Amino acid sequence: MYTVVFIDTEVSTGSDTVLDYGAAADGSTHIHTKSAKAFEDFLVQNSTGSKRFLCGHNIIHHDAGYIRQQMQAAGITDMIDTLYLSPLLFPSKPYHALLKDDKLLTDSLNNPLNDAIKAMELFYDEVNAFQSLNELQKDIYADLLSTKEEFRGFFSYLNYYPRGDASSLIKSFYYGKLCSNSDIARIAERYPAELAYVLAIISAKDTTSMIPNWVNMQYPAVSNVIRLLRNTVCAEGCPYCHSRLNIYMRLKQIFGYDGFREYDGENLQEKAVQAAVDNQSLLAIFPTGGGKSITFQLPALMAGELSKALTVVISPLQSLMKDQVDNLEKKGIVDAVTINGLLSPIERADAIERVENGLASILYVAPESLRSKTIERLLVRRVIARFVIDEAHCFSAWGQDFRVDYLYIGDFIRELQEKKQLTERIPVSCFTATAKQKVISDIKEYFKEKLDLDLALYTSGAGRKNLRYEVLYKESDEEKYTTLRWLIEQKNCPTIVYASRTKRTVELAQKLCEDGIAALAFNGKMDKAEKQANQDAFIRDEVQVMVATSAFGMGVDKPNIKLVIHYDISDSLENYVQEAGRAGRDQNLQAECYVLFQDGDLDKHFMLLNQTKLSISEIQQVWKAVKDLTKNRSEIQLTPLEIARQAGWDETVPDIETRVKTAVQALENAGYIKRGKNVPHIYATSILVKNMMEAALKIEASMKMSESERLNAKRIMSMLISARSVANAQNDDAESRIDYISDRLGIERQETFKLIQILREEKLLANTRDLTACILRTDTENKSLNVLKRFAALEQFLVGQISGEGQCINLKELNESAVSSGVKNATVNAFKTVLYYWTIKKYIKKSIENTTARTIIVPELSAEALWEQRQQCFRLSGFIVKYLFEKSRETADSAEQPVVGFSILELKTEYLKSQVQSGKGQADLQITGKNIADKEITDKELEDALLYPVSYRHLRAHETVLDLVCRLL
Repeated sequence: MYTVVFIDTEVSTGSDTVLDYGAAADGSTHIHTKSAKAFEDFLVQNSTGSKRFLCGHNIIHHDAGYIRQQMQAAGITDMIDTLYLSPLLFPSKPYHALLKDDKLLTDSLNNPLNDAIKAMELFYDEVNAFQSLNELQKDIYADLLSTKEEFRGFFSYLNYYPRGDASSLIKSFYYGKLCSNSDIARIAERYPAELAYVLAIISAKDTTSMIPNWVNMQYPAVSNVIRLLRNTVCAEGCPYCHSRLNIYMRLKQIFGYDGFREYDGENLQEKAVQAAVDNQSLLAIFPTGGGKSITFQLPALMAGELSKALTVVISPLQSLMKDQVDNLEKKGIVDAVTINGLLSPIERADAIERVENGLASILYVAPESLRSKTIERLLVRRVIARFVIDEAHCFSAWGQDFRVDYLYIGDFIRELQEKKQLTERIPVSCFTATAKQKVISDIKEYFKEKLDLDLALYTSGAGRKNLRYEVLYKESDEEKYTTLRWLIEQKNCPTIVYASRTKRTVELAQKLCEDGIAALAFNGKMDKAEKQANQDAFIRDEVQVMVATSAFGMGVDKPNIKLVIHYDISDSLENYVQEAGRAGRDQNLQAECYVLFQDGDLDKHFMLLNQTKLSISEIQQVWKAVKDLTKNRSEIQLTPLEIARQAGWDETVPDIETRVKTAVQALENAGYIKRGKNVPHIYATSILVKNMMEAALKIEASMKMSESERLNAKRIMSMLISARSVANAQNDDAESRIDYISDRLGIERQETFKLIQILREEKLLANTRDLTACILRTDTENKSLNVLKRFAALEQFLVGQISGEGQCINLKELNESAVSSGVKNATVNAFKTVLYYWTIKKYIKKSIENTTARTIIVPELSAEALWEQRQQCFRLSGFIVKYLFEKSRETADSAEQPVVGFSILELKTEYLKSQVQSGKGQADLQITGKNIADKEITDKELEDALLYPVSYRHLRAHETVLDLVCRLL
């Protein structure tokens, strides 16, 4: 007879003693006590029979250490740990109804009896899950784990012991799912638990399932094991490696290309891709438009599919990140996300969730983001395939775009490896379009010194045979402009005009428009929403000419640009090669590149260079400021603005934050200081009062503030309310940051933070996320609602076509069927958009294989459940469109794109109010099917409705509901 007692303890973190005990022998026999003696008596009374087991969640390495005496008294030596069994037996998401990563989901906090009962339920579910496995899987797990402390009790309870050699069984059962020539016997001997967890995840039905983070931390070799089994090409070329790791087959399957691009007859792209698949580190120097994105995207997508691994792409420009993610989306590939400053709070949260849940295989971030605690936590939780560093010349002070934050990349990767306790180094791929020999040596030396990595070099010439270069000398600005206009009119094609100053980009664009040429400006000082809109308009061929500073074009993959004109000469030959290289990305097009040169142009560049140069005396000033600030403490948390002020610098100097960061980096390189992770900025947002009069009354009534604090609280609220009224100003974010509030009001930062918290407690400010929208006057409410209705009809039709087992859909045939069934305006691209959205929301699983005709999909929900969710989304989206249009009509803003502020809390409140006022449903879209107007809405449902992507003829391929009527600022 076997007996199992299920236990849990609550331990004091301060005194390291047990505060509370919980135990259960079955559903009705249990105890909850603070007495160690009562707990011991319960174990003695309920531990009978030939085998006695104690079972708990994380019992072996936690609870057991505190209850040894009680176990001995009860004669219990065998333990069963449900924690270690759960990812083995429930590898698919959601892992189990009772689990969240390594934690039990219980109904109350600090209740060990509750957790003991949950552990009992989980244990019997684990027993059933093991019994339902294939016999070969049972034998494999028993052979690998039955002698391991964490699993020994479970196999003893089942009386199940090894019946064969695990390595031969694995090769048989997992044939075609891993490399047949990998040294499985050696891996099984050295890493049995790691191997078992890897095999479990390979068997998972959900293709995005991942090994839980706690497993990766407990068993750091897991990432190496899965790489050896699934992502290392064998020399013999087994069936698995021949199909799943064949870069030629995967290039065709994923991107639809028949072969790799060659440079002057040399297959550098193919070599670089193979090096990445072989887990090598490399430095590739390919010309602009030379297809470098495929070089890292293909290995990244393969690693994501086969190893559940994430590739981190570090890029200096937000436009580059967005463009590459958009291009993958157009191919139906949902595996890439970016986290950058262009995202709204909700979009950022959605991107983070996709990285966390394993849906993303590629993450684009800026180098500055590596100082973010959020990004660090994300990467600690994922297996990392490699780091890709774009524009790698930014590492070198000899490069044309030296960027101080690049110098932190190596330190970040090293620290990440240490935190994840990795036994193998994470490989890196560096890319740049052109680099001097000194820059190349700087990059290679940097990674050798920081990470002990040797970068294999793959380089091509910078020349482009389909580009023609010409310099035109002009004596005056008037001659320059006349020539510019003549060239644009003669060529009549998509054109980029480069200017050195932001003001000139606007002036030239306006002048070209006055002369009948559709042109827009792009520069770093423009509002980010305007930059985004202008870039999208150029990509969609809505305007012929983009007048821009050098910030535009990096990574913007527009193949039909046939003319690049430098109105001002570039500040370096490397920059010129990159900028001119944005023409003729389609190798079949002949493009032309002109420089309009004037004698004074070089003088302007020398003047700009002197303005941005950081002197040794300025670095010394920053060093003195840091010493003064750390006089009484060894560590400080300050903004660049605060350091600049301490150094006595003029706060109106352009790029003051960059100059401070550069000086700090120089001091860190010299060993004077060490810079840590960035401290997140705290924003005082979500104003809950209507005006300052209401705010003042609430502040006066507050018992949580002194008289002087009330005065400062009023000043803070006054500033925030004023900032809200000019939310479209260039520095709208800075005006709600606590460090800037402190700075401008002359209040200590700690006091400001304290008062902000009190204002939140008194309901003057909320913790909800503020959103600002810009309504397009050119759109109408009915037009936007009609677009929603169109997609509602498309989705309803698609729901009716999908069977529970999944199938291969011919998109062209599907579209023809929809049209014949009366679904107006159905298109193949519209169906692609819907399938893309369903995939990222995990309604379906979609094949990664690229095909223009067929898409393989497997539903994750029943048709009824899916349609219920979609109706709620349409209902909320329709309300949001109506509500924002109504707010825009009420605003006094007469601009072409009036600003409307709102929050999730506001939308939720107003939606519920509209249901009551209109009889629950009058404000909704008219959608056939089950009426779910009575269903309670959640913040997540509102966020999903805001992010619902639809195709619209005036906008980019994937837009959100907000984009139908507005642009998020």
